[in-house]
Amino acid sequence: MEQGAQSIYRAVAVLKAVAERNRTGSSLTELSAATGLTVPTVHRMLRAFGESGLTFQQSNDRRYFLGPLIYDLGLTAAPRFDLQSLYKKTTEDLAEQTGDTVFFSKISGDDMICVSRMSGAFPVKALVTDVGLRRPIGVGAGGLAVLSAMPKEQVVRIVDANAEKYPHHGKTVEQVLEQVRDARARGHVVRNIADLGVTTLSMAIRDKSRKPFASISVSSISPRMSPQHIETVLDLMRPVIQKLESAIDFSYSMFAA
Repeated sequence: MEQGAQSIYRAVAVLKAVAERNRTGSSLTELSAATGLTVPTVHRMLRAFGESGLTFQQSNDRRYFLGPLIYDLGLTAAPRFDLQSLYKKTTEDLAEQTGDTVFFSKISGDDMICVSRMSGAFPVKALVTDVGLRRPIGVGAGGLAVLSAMPKEQVVRIVDANAEKYPHHGKTVEQVLEQVRDARARGHVVRNIADLGVTTLSMAIRDKSRKPFASISVSSISPRMSPQHIETVLDLMRPVIQKLESAIDFSYSMFAA
């Protein structure tokens, strides 16, 4: 690590921890535990972030959220990195064809972030994640699909980096690795979430350099996901993946690390 870069990486880690919990906000102690940094260190960073607009602290419960400058910076970056023009029509069509809920997620550091959710006509919706929600790669079906398309050494690095986070999402490193092995054997992910009664299918999307950086997932209630329906959905997903990959002319995965 270059001299002086450590503080930058620490600051990025804190911002990512805030983003991961942005729906409900984070306490100072939660951010300290999530990053492995001391409470005084995190507090100093948050004070500086707050003064610059990167975060803000809610007055009623003192929890931290991403600030307005993050939104402004995102708007500036969107024209170059926004994939909406690629995935919007194809995911809408897939939701219409399957009747189920379709998610488009992409890598962001060692996390996956959901950037799109489209619901089909089936009346019971499987809303297993929200747009903007960040989760460690390997927690959800989309992250498992991306991991299963990566070289083993990269899988080990990412899983090791997220090892302390998995228990907070009800998973272990061993479970993640077993699910990755299962996805490699199948060529896609089939994830059954028993406590929600939901089954999700997922496939990785590769960029111009043929490296996985995103995924398409289709979710529905488990009784609907019969073997026949699963095959139908997979048959519809494959050409969608091919269409997206043929349209991508940028190596998005270069920003994954």
